Amino acid sequence: MRQWLLQVCSNDDSEEKQAIPTIDKIELGLSNSETATIGADFHFNAEVTAADKIENVQVKILQKSTETYLKVWSHEITWTQYAGAKNANVHKHFDIPEDAAEGKYDFIIIVNDQNGSKLEVKKNLTIINQKI
Repeated sequence: MRQWLLQVCSNDDSEEKQAIPTIDKIELGLSNSETATIGADFHFNAEVTAADKIENVQVKILQKSTETYLKVWSHEITWTQYAGAKNANVHKHFDIPEDAAEGKYDFIIIVNDQNGSKLEVKKNLTIINQKI
């Protein structure tokens, strides 16, 4: 006696993968050196494209769990001026705060989309202290 197995596949659009933003052409630091200096200007550039429309763009500088630091320190910035745009060239200069600790960090770029999706890209950043 033969037994047959019937498998039904669903083509349910609700299970379709939600589109997410993209981040390209990332530049961190002077000449894309991935280095920042405490108390000095820091260059950041990235081209972001939303899946729908941008909600905001964030950067987080977080200490790596595998490193040792003189003190606990992190830094976060959120830019909302790109809200409603499909894509943007995020070119920013900001100072690395004087209370930053030297060391190797995760530099995380986050693009939040108005459709609820987000993309995070993690890069390496080294923060140095060059007091004159």
